[in-house]
Amino acid sequence: MKTNGVYYFNSRFILVEITLECSPDMIDWFGFGVPEPGTDEFTRTGPYMEQYLTPNGEDKLCDAWDEPEDEDMESTRVAFFIEYGHGDVLETPYGNIDISDPDPLPIRLYDIIEFEDP
Repeated sequence: MKTNGVYYFNSRFILVEITLECSPDMIDWFGFGVPEPGTDEFTRTGPYMEQYLTPNGEDKLCDAWDEPEDEDMESTRVAFFIEYGHGDVLETPYGNIDISDPDPLPIRLYDIIEFEDP
Protein backbone atom coordinates (compact mmCIF):
# COMPACT_ATOMS: atom_id res chain seq x y z
CA MET A 1 0.00 0.00 0.00
CA LYS A 2 1.13 3.50 -0.80
CA THR A 3 -0.47 6.42 1.04
CA ASN A 4 -0.79 9.22 -1.51
CA GLY A 5 -2.21 11.67 1.01
CA VAL A 6 -4.49 12.42 3.93
CA TYR A 7 -6.41 15.65 3.39
CA TYR A 8 -8.70 17.92 5.37
CA PHE A 9 -12.04 17.97 3.53
CA ASN A 10 -14.43 19.76 5.89
CA SER A 11 -15.01 20.10 9.61
CA ARG A 12 -16.38 16.56 9.80
CA PHE A 13 -14.43 14.50 7.23
CA ILE A 14 -10.94 13.88 5.94
CA LEU A 15 -10.13 12.37 2.56
CA VAL A 16 -7.63 9.50 2.39
CA GLU A 17 -5.97 8.67 -0.94
CA ILE A 18 -4.10 5.37 -1.34
CA THR A 19 -2.81 3.02 -4.02
CA LEU A 20 -3.15 -0.74 -3.50
CA GLU A 21 -1.50 -3.49 -5.53
CA CYS A 22 -4.73 -5.29 -6.29
CA SER A 23 -7.84 -4.89 -8.42
CA PRO A 24 -10.77 -2.90 -6.98
CA ASP A 25 -12.88 -6.01 -6.43
CA MET A 26 -10.16 -7.51 -4.23
CA ILE A 27 -10.04 -4.64 -1.69
CA ASP A 28 -11.03 -5.78 1.80
CA TRP A 29 -13.06 -2.69 2.82
CA PHE A 30 -14.37 -4.43 5.94
CA GLY A 31 -10.81 -4.49 7.29
CA PHE A 32 -10.57 -0.67 7.31
CA GLY A 33 -11.45 1.22 10.48
CA VAL A 34 -10.43 3.65 13.18
CA PRO A 35 -10.15 1.84 16.51
CA GLU A 36 -11.88 3.53 19.44
CA PRO A 37 -12.61 2.39 22.97
CA GLY A 38 -16.00 0.70 23.12
CA THR A 39 -16.16 -0.15 19.40
CA ASP A 40 -15.56 -3.38 17.58
CA GLU A 41 -14.82 -4.10 13.92
CA PHE A 42 -18.51 -3.71 13.06
CA THR A 43 -19.14 -0.36 14.78
CA ARG A 44 -15.90 1.55 14.31
CA THR A 45 -15.52 4.45 11.90
CA GLY A 46 -14.78 3.16 8.39
CA PRO A 47 -14.42 4.37 4.79
CA TYR A 48 -17.25 6.29 3.21
CA MET A 49 -17.96 7.06 -0.45
CA GLU A 50 -14.96 5.37 -2.13
CA GLN A 51 -13.96 6.91 -5.47
CA TYR A 52 -11.57 5.22 -7.88
CA LEU A 53 -8.93 7.35 -9.56
CA THR A 54 -6.63 7.11 -12.56
CA PRO A 55 -3.06 5.98 -11.72
CA ASN A 56 -1.85 9.61 -11.60
CA GLY A 57 -4.80 10.72 -9.44
CA GLU A 58 -5.89 13.39 -11.90
CA ASP A 59 -9.33 11.99 -12.79
CA LYS A 60 -11.93 9.45 -11.68
CA LEU A 61 -12.36 6.09 -13.41
CA CYS A 62 -16.09 5.91 -12.72
CA ASP A 63 -18.92 7.67 -10.93
CA ALA A 64 -19.03 7.81 -7.16
CA TRP A 65 -20.59 4.69 -5.62
CA ASP A 66 -19.45 2.63 -8.65
CA GLU A 67 -16.49 0.32 -9.13
CA PRO A 68 -14.32 0.36 -12.28
CA GLU A 69 -15.25 -2.22 -14.89
CA ASP A 70 -11.65 -3.00 -15.92
CA GLU A 71 -11.13 -6.49 -14.54
CA ASP A 72 -7.43 -6.50 -15.50
CA MET A 73 -6.39 -3.74 -13.10
CA GLU A 74 -3.37 -4.81 -11.06
CA SER A 75 -3.17 -1.58 -9.08
CA THR A 76 -5.96 0.58 -7.67
CA ARG A 77 -5.80 4.24 -6.68
CA VAL A 78 -8.75 5.18 -4.52
CA ALA A 79 -9.88 8.08 -2.36
CA PHE A 80 -12.42 7.80 0.44
CA PHE A 81 -13.73 9.76 3.38
CA ILE A 82 -13.17 9.03 7.06
CA GLU A 83 -15.05 10.86 9.78
CA TYR A 84 -12.53 13.13 11.51
CA GLY A 85 -11.85 13.18 15.23
CA HIS A 86 -12.37 9.51 16.11
CA GLY A 87 -8.71 8.56 16.32
CA ASP A 88 -5.25 9.13 14.91
CA VAL A 89 -4.78 5.87 13.01
CA LEU A 90 -6.75 4.19 10.27
CA GLU A 91 -6.11 0.46 10.42
CA THR A 92 -6.26 -1.43 7.13
CA PRO A 93 -5.39 -4.98 6.06
CA TYR A 94 -2.53 -3.38 4.08
CA GLY A 95 -0.96 -1.36 6.92
CA ASN A 96 -1.86 1.54 9.18
CA ILE A 97 -2.31 5.15 8.02
CA ASP A 98 -1.65 8.16 10.26
CA ILE A 99 -4.72 10.41 9.92
CA SER A 100 -3.86 12.77 12.79
CA ASP A 101 -2.57 15.73 10.76
CA PRO A 102 -4.35 16.10 7.39
CA ASP A 103 -2.92 18.33 4.65
CA PRO A 104 -4.95 20.84 2.64
CA LEU A 105 -7.01 19.26 -0.16
CA PRO A 106 -5.13 19.47 -3.50
CA ILE A 107 -6.88 21.32 -6.33
CA ARG A 108 -6.74 18.16 -8.52
CA LEU A 109 -8.99 16.37 -6.00
CA TYR A 110 -11.14 19.38 -5.19
CA ASP A 111 -12.23 19.44 -8.82
CA ILE A 112 -13.15 15.73 -9.11
CA ILE A 113 -14.16 14.31 -5.73
CA GLU A 114 -17.87 14.06 -5.00
CA PHE A 115 -19.30 14.29 -1.50
CA GLU A 116 -22.75 13.58 -0.10
CA ASP A 117 -23.36 14.25 3.57
CA PRO A 118 -24.40 10.96 5.18
